[in-house]
Amino acid sequence: MCGRVSRRATDALKYNIKTNMRVLMLVITLLLLTAGKAYDTEIQGWTCGSRGLCRKHCYAQEHTVGYHGCPRRYRCCALRF
Repeated sequence: MCGRVSRRATDALKYNIKTNMRVLMLVITLLLLTAGKAYDTEIQGWTCGSRGLCRKHCYAQEHTVGYHGCPRRYRCCALRF
């Protein structure tokens, strides 16, 4: 009888594993939902080049300076003078 585990202990272990997996899936889902907002440069205000700002699209009064210093899919926009 040394190697046997009671049915109650086995059921409790299975319940704990299922509960832990549900919590883990919930945490992963929440992280994935909030991960996209972490790279929003409008909030972070990354600067680039000479007095430029990283944006997805430049405003009408701005022109594209380049992509250096900006994250992927963003361009460096500076005011036209």
